[in-house]
Order: sequence, then structure tokens, then C-alpha cells
Amino acid sequence: MSTLLLVLGNGLTMDLINKLQIDTKISTSNLFLNGDLVQWPDGSNEKGFLSYKYCRNLWNLGARPYMEHMDANELIEDIISCANMLPSDMKSNQENNIYMNAYYELVAYLKQLFVYYNNLVSDDLLQSNEIVNWGWYKLIKNAYSSSQYDKIIIVTYNYDVFLERILKVHNIPFDISLIDEKDNKISILKPHGSISFAHKNKNEKASFEIRKSPVMYEAEINDFTTVYSDMDNNYSINALIPPSGDSSRLTYKWAEEMRNKVKNKVQSIGDKDKVIISGLSYWHVDRREIDEVLANVNSNAKIYMVNPNPPRALNAVLSCVFDNYILYTDSDNLGGLL
Repeated sequence: MSTLLLVLGNGLTMDLINKLQIDTKISTSNLFLNGDLVQWPDGSNEKGFLSYKYCRNLWNLGARPYMEHMDANELIEDIISCANMLPSDMKSNQENNIYMNAYYELVAYLKQLFVYYNNLVSDDLLQSNEIVNWGWYKLIKNAYSSSQYDKIIIVTYNYDVFLERILKVHNIPFDISLIDEKDNKISILKPHGSISFAHKNKNEKASFEIRKSPVMYEAEINDFTTVYSDMDNNYSINALIPPSGDSSRLTYKWAEEMRNKVKNKVQSIGDKDKVIISGLSYWHVDRREIDEVLANVNSNAKIYMVNPNPPRALNAVLSCVFDNYILYTDSDNLGGLL
């Protein structure tokens, strides 16, 4: 018996949307695109979350729903680099800092952006032949059905719940580790949080506002449950680490607990187990967190990466550290990998 470990990033969602060929505006590479279509979640149904009215600091730094992909990424990188740099005791004294206020606006905006994207994808689409024939679905389904694996561990840095919804509609049970423990064969860990993480305290929708203090994001992991409907409710704590954010430097208790759980799971991987990596950016601002995962994987394990355009540095690191490393450029190859 062996374990299958999947370490997944945004590339997985991009591959899914591409396979579904959805004729809707979904972009997880340019996170400011479509920001004018996202509703302000106070029940008024007014669109335009990414605007001067609602996100004044992001707007003043240049965030626009029409900006180019590279410009959007560079702005997000600037904001997150500032948030990563400041220790917690300094963040509380940055009330008038445009970058810190933009960071809190970004967290709130990303939650609603991915809720908006989630609502564009129906359960019928997730049950379609495109999904049944998708390499990632075939890999997980075959591993779940196989006696070869007694455990499937999925570490995903994605906020969206497309993977969980796919498993649900195809009747494949899973746990959300530390939140929804049921000792299923499939265990999903989300160290950067999720739009499905619902804090125990819920406020009236009409009172929604962007909270701009680090203490307003502090919670333990057992303060959350998982929900897959009404995810735009006004929960007291928004459990998201923005892209390129380093959860170890932001010091939120829930993120620390999840990160420690990931480390514990990864350390259990042996030389007979398989590890498949996909969709990780490996930017300099989030590299330390990915390195922490890779450093705890058995160097003799069978390592695969799936990426049509793999980050050069990550490709080099995997080649350096793991003797049994193989790169695939297309997820279609995954169906027969087992």
C-alpha cells in the first residue's frame, strides 16, 4: 500500500477551465480582470467591487479591471511583498499605509471574485464528458478505486472549490483536513485558505465592510466549517492568504495550524509513494513556503510535475533534489500514470 500526494496551484484551475471550454469570463491568471463584474456583498447586488468607491487603496495604486496580466501581477507582488515584510506587531500600526490597506482590500476582493467565478460553473458542467475524460479526474478516480493506494493527500493552494465540487458530484468522498475530518481515503489541505471556509461568527449582509486590521483576521482552524453554498455571506473572518503570500510570515493561527499539518503529511511520504506537482508559480515571494514542502519529501520518492510552461527555477530544483523526477507538459498523460 502506498500514498499519492498531489501538490496543486493555480495551473490546475486554469487547466480545468480550458478543458471545459466555458464561454464565460473566468481568468485566474489576471486577477483584476472582471473586477467590475464582482458584486459588493451587502445584498444590494451592485457590481463593481474593484472600483474607487469600494477599493480606494487598490485603485490609487493602479488596480483596474482592464489592466494587462503582467501589470496586475506586478502590482499584486508589490502589495504582498509589503505585507510579507512587516511583522505582526508593525502591521497594527499601519492604519494609514496604502499598501497594507490595499492588502486587506485585496483579500476581501479575491474572496468575492472566486465566489463569482464559482457561480459561473454549474454542477452539470462538472458532470460532463469533458470532466470524465480530464486527466486529473481520471487520476484521482483511479487512485481512489485502486487498492494500490491507501491514502490520497491533496495539498492545494487554490481558493476555489472546483476540485471539491467535482468529487462531490461524482460521489467520491473526501475530508477537508483539520476542518471536516472523517478519515476518508482522500484528504484535502488548503494552507492558503478557501472561499468555502466559513467562520463561526456570521454578520448581517448589509453590514459588510472591508476590515483593515490584522487582529480582524486572526482565528483558530476549529473556528471554521466548510460550506458550498451562500459563500458570500458576511463572515467575521476571511480565511485567505493572497497569491504569493507566505502563510508562515503572516502568522495567522489558522494558517499556521494548516501549514504544520501539511508538513506532517509530507514527512510521511516514503520512497514507494508518488508525488505529483502542478500549477505552482514558484515566485520569489512564495518560494520559501514551497521549498518547505519539497524539503520534507523523501528524496527517493517518485516525483512528477505537470506543467506546459514549468517555472525554470522549480524545474531546476526538482531535477537537483529528486533522482526520480519526470516532467509532463499535458494533464492528458495523468490518466494512465498509476
